[in-house]
Amino acid sequence: MEPSVVERPRQTSSGHRRPTIDEAVASTKPETLRPSRKRPQIALSVIAGLLVVGALWWAQPLLIPIVVGVLASYALDPIQRRLTSWGVPPVIAATLILLCVAGAIGGAAVGLRNQVSAFAAQLPLVTQQVRHWLENDRGSKDTAVAHVQQAAEDLKRAADASSTPPARNVTRVQVEEPAIRLSDLLWRGSLGAATLAGQAAISFFLLFYLLATGDLYKRKLARIAGPSLSQRRITVEILTEITQQIERFLLMRLLISVIVGVATALAFKAMGVTEPALWGLAAGVLNTIPYIGPTVVTIAAAVGGLAQFGTVGMGLAMAGVATVIATIEGFAITPWLLGRASRMNAGAVFVGLAFWGWLWGSWGMLLAVPILISIKAVCDHVEAWRPFSELLSE
Repeated sequence: MEPSVVERPRQTSSGHRRPTIDEAVASTKPETLRPSRKRPQIALSVIAGLLVVGALWWAQPLLIPIVVGVLASYALDPIQRRLTSWGVPPVIAATLILLCVAGAIGGAAVGLRNQVSAFAAQLPLVTQQVRHWLENDRGSKDTAVAHVQQAAEDLKRAADASSTPPARNVTRVQVEEPAIRLSDLLWRGSLGAATLAGQAAISFFLLFYLLATGDLYKRKLARIAGPSLSQRRITVEILTEITQQIERFLLMRLLISVIVGVATALAFKAMGVTEPALWGLAAGVLNTIPYIGPTVVTIAAAVGGLAQFGTVGMGLAMAGVATVIATIEGFAITPWLLGRASRMNAGAVFVGLAFWGWLWGSWGMLLAVPILISIKAVCDHVEAWRPFSELLSE
């Protein structure tokens, strides 16, 4: 057993006694041992974050068209700068750009209207073919489905037999849901169309003002940032970096959509699908919506293959081709190109897509990466927010 070590007071060179560790701890003033104040600050930060998330969810009918308008202004800003460099007034240049955009959207809608109508007209035929296929493949009654159905009926009879019979003089009540009325569906559809039209109008006019005023709002933000030159310089650097990164992101997003559209059109043409260019255009446009867009293309390809060729195999083949293209794009092309454009790691992008998709739905998934780019650009230049920038960086 080792002897216990007892710390004894030591004498300094000047003859004074040096206090022991226990004496030093006992003589410590209470002020230096006060609890940390970080916990209240963390709690306030969490409460503030929850309030911000709630405000973003509550104000999404207004915030989504604003974000769309700002993002569209970044996409069209290079064209606006080129026109103004040729001597075209900013207002006229913005008007010409918006007229061209509206004309392109209207022309595409008119051109696709007949194709969409023909596709919708084939849906009843697809339903009949699926029913015919199921009936032919059902075979005899001694199948697994028949056994499962028989077992379910036996369980239902056993449950009914073991249930407690109703008491006497008690009337059994059955609640019937009201039938769906066509007027209610039309009213809901008209409200949704009116809301969408209002949001589109907000985005359109905001886009016009941003293009017509040029760098006016950037200069105003630089003035609001603070009186010192360093604060204004940091603000200008943040806005410039946001502009450059969003422009690179939109360029890469366009390139990815073109790759997906061309690959889909060529693959469907080799399979003998009618109007493969239409399928390629639809795949390229819907591909801009992560996860949801490729899923819609896959389902539509299965329905289209079944409607055109009349066989389930061709429907599954078209769906498989669309799935393979979406998989290659999602796991190989997009991470590489968007990683070079946004300089963010794939995990942070996935979490951002999940969060904004949960908050704003499909619009949130579409706008998640530009929002993350803007947040990262701000965090890169603000010292207190550098940890968030480190989490987003690649």
